[in-house]
Amino acid sequence: MRRRGRTRDGAMTRKGLQLAAVVAALCAILPAPMPLLAQSTGFLRVTPEVGRLSVEHIKKVTIGGGSSSSASSASGLALGASLAAGVHRELPGNWMLGAEFEGTVFVRRAIEGTIRPTPAGNVHDVWPGSWDYGDRYGIGLSFVAGRRFGTGSSRGYVFGGPRRTWSEFATGGIDPANGEAGEDRDRFTTTPWTVGIGATVGGAWPIDIRVRYSRSYLDWIIEQGTLRLDYRYHISGLSVSVGVGAPP
Repeated sequence: MRRRGRTRDGAMTRKGLQLAAVVAALCAILPAPMPLLAQSTGFLRVTPEVGRLSVEHIKKVTIGGGSSSSASSASGLALGASLAAGVHRELPGNWMLGAEFEGTVFVRRAIEGTIRPTPAGNVHDVWPGSWDYGDRYGIGLSFVAGRRFGTGSSRGYVFGGPRRTWSEFATGGIDPANGEAGEDRDRFTTTPWTVGIGATVGGAWPIDIRVRYSRSYLDWIIEQGTLRLDYRYHISGLSVSVGVGAPP
């Protein structure tokens, strides 16, 4: 049996990571024409995260020159916590640019669903069965652009960038002829591009509030003789996080 999983955003992710590294380096080394107007500030932030994750699973069976497919969707609560570090570059006019790196650990909550069968009497029918998906951990790099509110340290901003996520995928089937059950389970990485808006409330311990949206998909192919199984997963999520930064 041969298995392989692939994502179609790998090339774009490598370019995004390279671009983010360049932006981070520029933010760190760009000479400041006026120290009072342009300064670089490093930071460290701990952030719990809660969100809603939606997954669509499509199963396609190909054998004997024919194929059948079936789809199923499910959603559920997603919980995690991240540690982020980065640099922000203060610019004239209260503007700010920056780059951030974060590592995230997710609580192992599986999104579960059931595949509907295609009982057409063909050898390539899709069997009924359950499937599940769960994130484990991830790393991400984001670009940030924002503006301070007045003369204080509070600011609003937008952000975006890739987050490479390690996840567990599983799908199963029950042979209607004899009731025997089987399952394919493996771990793959996806690289969703995330975008969002946020605000930082200044103080002795700055509070960072963010709303983030992400979307990705994965193709998982299993081949065994003349049998080919195509598993596709579409994953999207919307999350809210409230983080606490280290004192400046």
